[in-house]
Amino acid sequence: MMTSKTQALAGLYSGELQPILDSLEEQRIQVRNRALIAAAISGPIALVLMLVLARAIGGAGIIFPLVLALIGWGFAVNSAQQKYRSFFKSEVIARLAHIVDPTLIYQQSGGIDQASFRASGIYRRGIDRYRAEDLFSGMVGATAFRFSEVHAEYKTTTTDSKGRRRTQWHTIFRGIFFIADFNKHFHGQTFVLPDQAERALGGFGRMLQDWGSKMDGRPGELVQLEDPEFERHFAVMSTDQIEARYILSTSLMQRLTAFREQLNTPVALSFVNSQINIAISTSKGYFEPPSIWRLEGTLSQEDVTAYFEDVRLAEEIVAELNLNTRIWSKQ
Repeated sequence: MMTSKTQALAGLYSGELQPILDSLEEQRIQVRNRALIAAAISGPIALVLMLVLARAIGGAGIIFPLVLALIGWGFAVNSAQQKYRSFFKSEVIARLAHIVDPTLIYQQSGGIDQASFRASGIYRRGIDRYRAEDLFSGMVGATAFRFSEVHAEYKTTTTDSKGRRRTQWHTIFRGIFFIADFNKHFHGQTFVLPDQAERALGGFGRMLQDWGSKMDGRPGELVQLEDPEFERHFAVMSTDQIEARYILSTSLMQRLTAFREQLNTPVALSFVNSQINIAISTSKGYFEPPSIWRLEGTLSQEDVTAYFEDVRLAEEIVAELNLNTRIWSKQ
């Protein structure tokens, strides 16, 4: 039986969305053709320069033409690709957000701010580069939420024996970061983290997890819980052991376990300052248009449904974790 939102999505696809998707496909083909033409022009020029410079100054001469060709190709394609990307977000993703909930606010250039990401306490390492986009915010029942894509990185710089410096960027977190009201003022801070150590090393892994938390400066102590399935996926640290056990009720632990297994990707949470913060690690690029090299043509209804399911992530999280059930009242 079709739900009202499924019916609305089907109507959107066959109605106002169809000409938009046709226009999107035209733009995709234009960008792809521009990329091919730019490659056809810059490639031979770069090849000739490489041969000339290689003969004049040796093997090192091939680097400059390659870099120049890539810059030229990017300059020729970038503006058209950004226009294509922006059109998809404003015309497709925004409409899907309206189907999910007419009051859902979508900002393609917005994102969870770095201060909120840091305040969650999930990640302790200093951030050297931070990017967030595709911000969704609204209410599901009585629960206020916001989520976006986030990519946080740190850098390391090394110097080799010849004095040459090399900077490398490392991912702290990449994925969906979700913040919602938990309707309780927490006295402590509770962290539910992916537990790789316990899964690999059993009881000894617990000890390593406890040591590791102290080494990275995380407040609190390891909380032992009586749910082996939950502890197979998570390790819990808290500054208030009693409160942590109240928060992580049997039903919530079961829901978190099911949620983690359904996603099949690392999930970390924190309960801080009356909020639940959820970090879903993934390399998937959410809310992005089809690749310009896509072969299938115009997006099908199944393709659009997949985007729709990503947009309604907040509904899924609130339902899966039962966040609208008000066990406590704010003091």
